[in-house]
Amino acid sequence: MHRPRLVPLLGAIAAAVAAVAAVAAVAACTPAARDGAGPTAGLAAAGPAGPGGAPGTTPRPTVPDVLPDPHVAPGACALVTYTPPTAKEPQQGELCRPRDQRDVAVVLVHGGSGVGGDRATLLPWARRLAAEGYVTFTVDYHLFKAGYSTQSPVFPWPELNLKAAVQYLRGVGNAVGIAKERIAVQGHSAGARIGAEAFVSPDDPWYAGYVGGGNVTGEAERWPALSDRVDAFIGFYHPYDGTMQYAEQYYGGGEQSADAKVRERWARADSISHATSASGPALFLSGERDWAEILVQQDAFATILRAKGLVARTVSVAGGGHGFDEGSPTTLSQLGEQALAEVLTFLGERFPQVPARPAQHGPVDLALAPGSTGQPTPTYGVRRDRSYPVPAGGRTGPSPSYVTPTTIGATTTAAPLTTAPAVTTRPTTTPPTVTSVPPTTAPVTTVPPTTAP
Repeated sequence: MHRPRLVPLLGAIAAAVAAVAAVAAVAACTPAARDGAGPTAGLAAAGPAGPGGAPGTTPRPTVPDVLPDPHVAPGACALVTYTPPTAKEPQQGELCRPRDQRDVAVVLVHGGSGVGGDRATLLPWARRLAAEGYVTFTVDYHLFKAGYSTQSPVFPWPELNLKAAVQYLRGVGNAVGIAKERIAVQGHSAGARIGAEAFVSPDDPWYAGYVGGGNVTGEAERWPALSDRVDAFIGFYHPYDGTMQYAEQYYGGGEQSADAKVRERWARADSISHATSASGPALFLSGERDWAEILVQQDAFATILRAKGLVARTVSVAGGGHGFDEGSPTTLSQLGEQALAEVLTFLGERFPQVPARPAQHGPVDLALAPGSTGQPTPTYGVRRDRSYPVPAGGRTGPSPSYVTPTTIGATTTAAPLTTAPAVTTRPTTTPPTVTSVPPTTAPVTTVPPTTAP
């Protein structure tokens, strides 16, 4: 599939001096560790807060909060437990409010293949979104140990955690100055897979009534009488049909298992097949050097959403590998700054403020951003039964290649850029209903090897 290139977003770039000032406003942050260290002080951007936390907005009729006020003042952050008291494992998230905030909250979900990662890795995103006025909620969720048969199945424990995080924000929305119908989820890698599943299963009774592995139940893990609807989704570099590393352990068996419950988990985890249940817009981003399967799947996901009449945009970042946005513990990479401009435009268009507020009033920071372009492409076996069409001629982008776990995490550094990196984008307008046409050639069914060559 040909991916047309656009002129680099030079209009989004201002002077580097102004960029330094924008970052300095939030530079006092230190990451809060997963083990429960204190909140990140000084994250929020400066400025007075208006009624409801959004300067100058017209007050909306509000639904009373049903959860206790977390007592997070404008300009402050706090570590809060977002799971209900009945949850098997308490999970925490760092909730941050800018002083000059919008009425939109973004839940940030880290990656790590389900077995690792930490909310602190998304501190650069939390800082940059806060500088633009967005309330951020950077969350932990249940992780498992690879290879431990006693920790199988895992699905849908992490998914239930994320649903509880969305419910929590909705339950304290008035107290933190957000509109309860303006909660977005932004997931990275494995966090994008989890976020996509929450996006396509709003208030799904299957999750509420789930009883399964690990003595986990949907009733205990979720808050009662609160919607878990995700109002917008932003996904970074991961397949969306349930394909993942350690999949058999995660779902409790193989895709073709004789156990109907195992097959049901695989089916439920296929977000593409449930895309018509989504009720909001989506933005998908991946590096052009990442696994081609990701590019195919994000296009397929977006096509279904557009056919439903929803806004869906895909972005392929030129020169980017897996985790292309990861710069340093406190700053985005240069490619990450470019992706930030896309994210802010998407959020600004989808959730406009009254009076109007620019999508990005701070410059893209290319002067201080590291030049890292991401990690080697991680690949693993794709699903045997696909719920989405494969383009005629096979997958797009680079050929998949297996990467051993010991090399995942290495960073390739590119020479500093003097201009904004180019991106390949899809239209932001909603196209008319799309009818899938069968490919003229047989779909490619070859899967990447699951062991090192």
